Amino acid sequence: MPPVPPPDPAQPSRAESFARLFEAVHEGVYIGLLGARDNVTIAANPFFRIMLGYPPGTPEASLRPFDPDRFTDEGARTAFIDRLARDGAVTDYLLRLRRVDDSVMWVELTASASVLESTGQVRVEALVRDVSDRKQLEDQSRDLYHQLLQAEKMAALGTTISGVAHELNNPLATILTWSERLAERDLDDASRRGIDTILREAERAARIVRNLLTFARKRHTTRAMVDVNLVVRETLALRSYEQRVTNISV
Repeated sequence: MPPVPPPDPAQPSRAESFARLFEAVHEGVYIGLLGARDNVTIAANPFFRIMLGYPPGTPEASLRPFDPDRFTDEGARTAFIDRLARDGAVTDYLLRLRRVDDSVMWVELTASASVLESTGQVRVEALVRDVSDRKQLEDQSRDLYHQLLQAEKMAALGTTISGVAHELNNPLATILTWSERLAERDLDDASRRGIDTILREAERAARIVRNLLTFARKRHTTRAMVDVNLVVRETLALRSYEQRVTNISV
């Protein structure tokens, strides 16, 4: 076996290399103890301080990023500590925390952990990433998806309404035609009131059908002068049944 060469004094030692990496890496590196109500920081690199909004020279004793008041979601801290104690590790664990200025951020932690029998605290060694921008994009994508889903539902509803309205047109036309013919005859007062009621309600139903067809019709968006009073009347006519039911229940 060839002899092992002596270490080169010009080259950094293993410990020095790790120390340089700890200081320079652009990910939060955190080592600390978590208890039921306390948080003791053993070591944290400069990037972790910047991420949480601490001044660069903040001593480790003043770093308490996992105190209870740093968590925005009730129960999130307890669930996080329980998971560490039970599994001994987490990967890409998502948390919502408060920075020093109380602004909210999302972080992902990949950590190993062990429970100290003497104190019951959990020792944590973690890499921490700020994923706030990614979460914002995900939320925007989710909102867009729900908007598209709602638009598809409205399009399907419009198609259904259009079909129903066209089916109603034929019997309504028949009712209106015969009501108008009967209204032209000589009738006693009771029959006259009945025919007038049928005619009035059939005309109302026909207006509702026209409004439904207008609602369901695909049109390009244009700007034009409108009669606001007419729009209000048509809207009230379309929702008259709902309004009557609401008034009765009140």
